[in-house]
Amino acid sequence: MKAIESRRSSVHFGSLATVCLLAAGFAASTGSAAAAESALLPQDAPHYRAGDNWTYQWSDLLSRTSRTTTQTVTSVHADGSASLQIGPGGRQLELTPEANVIPNGAAPNACGIALHFPLRAGTHYEADCQAVGAAGATVLRRAQCEVEGVEEIKTRAGSFTAIRIRMKGVWTPQSGAGGGPMEETLWYAPSAKRVVREEFQGRMGGKGVPATTATELVRYAVKP
Repeated sequence: MKAIESRRSSVHFGSLATVCLLAAGFAASTGSAAAAESALLPQDAPHYRAGDNWTYQWSDLLSRTSRTTTQTVTSVHADGSASLQIGPGGRQLELTPEANVIPNGAAPNACGIALHFPLRAGTHYEADCQAVGAAGATVLRRAQCEVEGVEEIKTRAGSFTAIRIRMKGVWTPQSGAGGGPMEETLWYAPSAKRVVREEFQGRMGGKGVPATTATELVRYAVKP
């Protein structure tokens, strides 16, 4: 009987030790996540430098088409905004002080509305912008944005500790019928000074298969 009790005791203590190790591992994981969040949030707007550059790959998951573009800062303005050149000798587009791209002839599909600094966990705000849709019509996007927190994300450019922003809203054409719900998630990485991944879904009238696109950073080079 004593031998049996001894074995039971050892099993009991072994189980307790396993539980303690699991609890310690969970606490360490939770602590590291909290530390990462406190280190990044709140986050102020980036400071651009001439020569900073980013190469992105845009993909349409339905048509399985993609394209890659490189954006390089050619000049930085007094308000913190910057002029970007697309590719070597390409056209110019503007980057706001809050890292949002302003749609123009060089980037008519751009609709940078989701970043509003300083970024703080749990912050909610409304944002809207106009862009040119796939059919060439002007489209208005209006969404509620939420800064959800910090997350580790892997991209073709490497792994980043990024701030995740979620958007939910609607898109509507400026003329004619159409429109529907949209959702978008962005990951902004302070070390890259830009959004490093973006996922978008939009439905026509809330029905059918959603248009799904993703934009991901492929490579970058930025100055402190």
